[in-house]
Amino acid sequence: MYVIQYHRQLERIREMVTLRKNEETLEAFYHDPKTGQLWKSFFPNRTATYSGPKLLRPEPLPDKIESQLELCLNSDSDSDKDAIGLAIEYASKPEYWNEIITILEANRKQYSRASLLVFLNHLGVLTLKQTHQYVKNLAHSPSVSEEDLKKLRKRAQWLRFKKYFSF
Repeated sequence: MYVIQYHRQLERIREMVTLRKNEETLEAFYHDPKTGQLWKSFFPNRTATYSGPKLLRPEPLPDKIESQLELCLNSDSDSDKDAIGLAIEYASKPEYWNEIITILEANRKQYSRASLLVFLNHLGVLTLKQTHQYVKNLAHSPSVSEEDLKKLRKRAQWLRFKKYFSF
């Protein structure tokens, strides 16, 4: 689903037809004539001074976060690129982290261990100091208190511990 590697993104984009590009948001939409799918290329962690990693994925994602997590954390692919891609996409949206952690806690036995651990590592909730500074720098993000981040970090660490030792 997610294409993370730059060279693979270029290969994939060359196979598709460009529909529209937005130079301000650096988003582009493509049509895959082979499958009929719509694809989106974008920088989810973009700020005024830093564009962050570029992602390419089919559009649209399922509406519910639970469905997105199910799709990406139980992906058939042998790599964890779907878990990484979804985590990168939500890394700049800390207002969703509480809901994400709650869903992960409730459904942790349904997800593969490797994908769940990779997702948590790339989400940014485990790196509190860097994450809090990052959230402060995001002008479009609602304010998330340091106390809320600490609670989310503890929950994520406990979730990681439970999943790592499979209980």
